[in-house]
Amino acid sequence: MILFIEPISKNTGMYVPAYPLPVMEIASFVKFNLPDVDIKVVSMAMDYGLPLSKNGKEEILKQFFNDLSKINPKGIGISCTAISQAEEVINLCDLIKAYDPNIFIFLGGYFPTLYYEYIFSRTSSVDMIVIGEGEVPALKIAALLDKGKNPIKNNIPNSAWEDTEKIHLTEKGKPFDLSRKAPLNTELLLHRARYDILPYAFSRGCPYKCNFCMEESMRPFRKEVPDDIIRLDLNNLVAQTNAHTLLVSDALFKSFDVFPLLRSLGLKVNFETRCDVLDPSIITKISDVCGALALGFESASYNTLKRMNKVKDRSHYEKYISNTMAIFKEAVDNEISLMVFMIAGYPGDTEEDLKESLLFAQNLSKNKGPAGHVFKIGECRVYPKTKIYNLAQSLPDVVFDDDGVFGQNIVRQPSKNFDFDTVLSYMKKIYNLSNPTEKLQGILLNIMPFFRLPAHALEDDLIPDTCFNGKGREIFSIQSESLAAFRPLAPKLTDKYSNLMSDQRSVRDLSL
Repeated sequence: MILFIEPISKNTGMYVPAYPLPVMEIASFVKFNLPDVDIKVVSMAMDYGLPLSKNGKEEILKQFFNDLSKINPKGIGISCTAISQAEEVINLCDLIKAYDPNIFIFLGGYFPTLYYEYIFSRTSSVDMIVIGEGEVPALKIAALLDKGKNPIKNNIPNSAWEDTEKIHLTEKGKPFDLSRKAPLNTELLLHRARYDILPYAFSRGCPYKCNFCMEESMRPFRKEVPDDIIRLDLNNLVAQTNAHTLLVSDALFKSFDVFPLLRSLGLKVNFETRCDVLDPSIITKISDVCGALALGFESASYNTLKRMNKVKDRSHYEKYISNTMAIFKEAVDNEISLMVFMIAGYPGDTEEDLKESLLFAQNLSKNKGPAGHVFKIGECRVYPKTKIYNLAQSLPDVVFDDDGVFGQNIVRQPSKNFDFDTVLSYMKKIYNLSNPTEKLQGILLNIMPFFRLPAHALEDDLIPDTCFNGKGREIFSIQSESLAAFRPLAPKLTDKYSNLMSDQRSVRDLSL
């Protein structure tokens, strides 16, 4: 038995669900190629819930280890796609090794790919780290474990392991050929009927080199999933789960020919897009299937976008701005909800840069419709071994919390005499230009049921006991039945805690 785990994310102190697409793709590939090997996928959040207290977390772990004793795996592969999961992953590895030191633990995802040295420096519980795409290494690891062999020193491509002397890196393999991608096998999920929303990717990788993104370290080139596999995947999702909504990201956003299939399957899709690539004329053709568009906008300032490497020159910038306005207007006219993602206080920003973003947000927000829009803006963070970290260090007047890989790393002063309180004031002004209509709130509740809520809002007496696992109110359930009871209450909670929702993220921390 090989077990794959999607861990909980701890996003600025609050536990949030992470949907298990990456680990599902890996597990499905392994099962497809090793049909006689038992494979299971556990989603910690979906299968056990979100802890709201120390006791709740201990109870979740107790339930997990009770199941682990029944599963009795030879190896455990853990996905770690985000920095917000890293501490939880390391803690989980330590607990698993303490439970059974013979279980072979391997990690994969963006964080281990970029920070494998830091993981080995923090724990001796991780046996191997997969660097980059995980299908081929995971298959080889599973095959060796099934035969009773140790994958260490067995030439697993794209991997790192440590002994008492040093960290060893194996040879880098070829990029994974997506024509070999296995159809998603939802039967591997511990409780597949509990999902009512799932992410999906029509492609992998991104050719853009934006310096705040980790994608380049994983997949610097875009590759498309073949149409026949997409069709199989989507048919499986509809037939085998209760998922009726997809969260789709496609780096070049040329997957709109898939929309007839989505329409025929009765699926709604929330599509993440890039402002300078999406053709606004397409929007009217997909409005019946597309519930929301997420625009990775970041800033309206030419200087900021240049520092981000989002635009090449003035001509590109002008298209970026004009196309964003056109997308926004078309979405409003076609009653598609909008999420505009922005970053405040980027290294090198001046107050003029944020003024430009505020002015543009004001102009966008003049276009209002029943679908609504939200400006999802947050403070800037920089992490070691990234391009944005190098940028922040290269600018003499930038001040940031250099907390290391596992810290918050907030930019406190993006440029000389531009303080963090002023950045926060612009964040509030821009966020408050949102148009939170009933339709938008419904979509946000579907995608992100706890959007911007402070953690202690989940302990509010407004929420019925049916939303919690166990006897107490210390584990919040995110299974479909629980979320169905929670969603109608979310607007009331939003109103009740509105004074905290546009502030810096740390005020929304959960105290454990």
